[in-house]
Amino acid sequence: MSGEIAHCHACKAPMDVSAVEPFTNVACPSCGEATRVKREFGPYTLSRRHAIGGMSLVFVAEDATLGREVIVKILNKEYSADEKRISAFEEEARITASFSHPNVVRVFTTGRAFDRFYIAMEFVTGGHFEQHITDRGMIPEVEALELALDVVAGLKAAKAAGLIHRDVKPGNVLIDGNGSAKLVDFGLALVTKGGKATATEIWATPYYVPPETIEGAEEDFRSDMYAFGATMYHALAGKPPCNEESMDTKRLRAAKQQIQPLHRAASWLHPETCAVIDRCMAYSPGDRYRSYNVLRSDLQAALKSAGSGVPPPPKTAAQAAGSLAKRSSGGLGQKLALASAILVVLVAVAFSAKLVLENPRQGKGGANPPDNGGGGVVVGSSGNQPSSDPSSSGSLEVAKLYGAASAAVAEGNFSDARAHFTAVRDHPKVLEPTGSWAAVEAVIAAYLEGDSEGARAEMRRAKRHIREAKGLKKGLENRLADALAAVDRFPPVAFPGDDVKWENEALLVAMLSGLKNWDQGLVGKATPFFEVLSSKDERRSPSWVRPYMACSKRYLNDAKRLGDAEPKDFRMEPSLARSLADELERVYNELETKGRAPFNVRCWQLQLERLARKGDGKRSPNPQAGDLTALDESLRECRFSEAIGMLREWQPDDWKGRERRKVYMQLVQAAQTFLAELGESAGEIQAEIPMKSRDGREFVKVVNGTVHHLSLRNADGQVSKLGWPEIDPESLIALHRECVKGGGQDLSSLRRHEHAVAFDFLSGNRTRALSAAERLSEVSELFGRRWQAVTAIFGE
Repeated sequence: MSGEIAHCHACKAPMDVSAVEPFTNVACPSCGEATRVKREFGPYTLSRRHAIGGMSLVFVAEDATLGREVIVKILNKEYSADEKRISAFEEEARITASFSHPNVVRVFTTGRAFDRFYIAMEFVTGGHFEQHITDRGMIPEVEALELALDVVAGLKAAKAAGLIHRDVKPGNVLIDGNGSAKLVDFGLALVTKGGKATATEIWATPYYVPPETIEGAEEDFRSDMYAFGATMYHALAGKPPCNEESMDTKRLRAAKQQIQPLHRAASWLHPETCAVIDRCMAYSPGDRYRSYNVLRSDLQAALKSAGSGVPPPPKTAAQAAGSLAKRSSGGLGQKLALASAILVVLVAVAFSAKLVLENPRQGKGGANPPDNGGGGVVVGSSGNQPSSDPSSSGSLEVAKLYGAASAAVAEGNFSDARAHFTAVRDHPKVLEPTGSWAAVEAVIAAYLEGDSEGARAEMRRAKRHIREAKGLKKGLENRLADALAAVDRFPPVAFPGDDVKWENEALLVAMLSGLKNWDQGLVGKATPFFEVLSSKDERRSPSWVRPYMACSKRYLNDAKRLGDAEPKDFRMEPSLARSLADELERVYNELETKGRAPFNVRCWQLQLERLARKGDGKRSPNPQAGDLTALDESLRECRFSEAIGMLREWQPDDWKGRERRKVYMQLVQAAQTFLAELGESAGEIQAEIPMKSRDGREFVKVVNGTVHHLSLRNADGQVSKLGWPEIDPESLIALHRECVKGGGQDLSSLRRHEHAVAFDFLSGNRTRALSAAERLSEVSELFGRRWQAVTAIFGE
């Protein structure tokens, strides 16, 4: 017998499988039993089919050596004898493996098996963006913008490696288990070496392909920018920017010239968001963004507007575009332009003096943070010495970015500061410890902005950066890593006392620790850290410390305001309650910090207003209350995306209504997260859990799940895929209990319980949710404080 031989698993008879595809079920000619053949590809064993591409088959496989799941991409049979396609496939593997970035899927190995070329790469668990759009219709604005920032980071990394992707589309954006986006499929990429290139053929999707590709003209990174804009247009509007499906040049060109502006296709979006996407999709490359840094900065500004919880103002997209342009070219942009001239001199002096972050007087591990002027910023191509060329464009760019970040902190523009710090951290020419220092300062900037979720996201990135940093001295690496680990854990960071020498990175850690404790509502445990910074001598302190000294003083001022304003007892006469609520409005307007302080004041106000209403024997009328009937119905049926749309359209006139809307939004988002986590965990459950659909069907086992549905098996062995609105909420709570069985009281477990409480409160058993919330409040002080806002709004 010739050819490729496999053996039946039942009778061991040989079978010629030369003509069959990998992972095919072949019936044994001797005994009739089916055997899965051609599963072994190098160290990988194919376990299930994942997708079918234009040139390849994609499988999930097991890596027996490292005990992990990977993706194995195998070249199709019709291309296996085509040297040109094989070369393109090998080039994809080489290109993707040539650079490493958190927002680009990693390639592990390549090889051949059964005369097929294959690539083994990272398995990203959350599915691709296209499926999310298909399942959900459209992606909420804040979520889409956060993913957009990830995609831009990946594209920026590709550009730094001298590449353009050339096939950016929803199907080539994967979502991982943390909700971050990763670029995949560099099969059509061109090597530009920072300039332009012309493709020899067009393999692109008409919806997203840029005009210059249709024309066969030169392409550069702005071509990827166009496809990125078209991808985000589809996600935000729920439809692609054009409906033309042919690659006929004339028809497709006309379609690209007639694309409807995003604000007309999706009028509910903030104008800033529409302006960014429309500029990315400008027909002429010259009208698009000149760099990914500028695009990223405008996306950050759009995210800030969208994440404010305030409905879009009646401002046109054209006005928003003008505002963004002004912000990019004036204001901070003007300061950067002025700073660049000064920095040329400062950096040259610094490099000639061979200044680095390491403080030679402190020996190993000591560190002085970067100076505002850039003199202490370590940049270059390798090692931990400064660049020998003071005119290096990369050196100047990093120096300017760090200077702009420090200036933004001093001015209270924490969103801009965060964007600049992350740009320094991710800059291809930054050396250590500057990159790691910037990574920690990005966390601090997010906390200063009052963005707890953003701070946690930056914390994950900072940990990863420090872990992977080259040239970072071990002592400093350990101290920064330990500080981030302490901040990321649930217990508050304990103040170390007076034995610490408060200088260099210890001051950075003090600011980080104080902000973490403050964010948890532990004002008393936060103030000692702020007092350390505020007590430093400004004249003798490094320039990087001074903005944080000023910030610390503002937190101490607000700590005093909170201490003076907090009601000592909520048992009082209605008239007094109403008077105190009015007085708290004055305190609210005097607060100097974001996040926890305003939150606490609003919670106290809500409790006092409730007392006042109870004393009057009546509730304050809410002119919009009748509009909430449809909202409550959507929530009970787990149609959370629909509910978010309703909340965005609801625009209360008074602050109590706005607080009600904000609390609703927080609960809905937590409930959505609950379902997504449940779907991702469902496949790991081995026990047979009875489940029911809303229409009464019964199931005996959860087979698997995604962020959008569960696959359930009934007693007859039939498997049905049910979306969340189709499943009985009681069954989902039962499944949650099984998923978290044996879990502890770590931060991750407590958050999952909190999400479950929100889900049960909105769509299940409200009485049970309140009881669970009371128990969780005893374990988690942070949850208890957050839950006060819910009880103040919904409590009777």
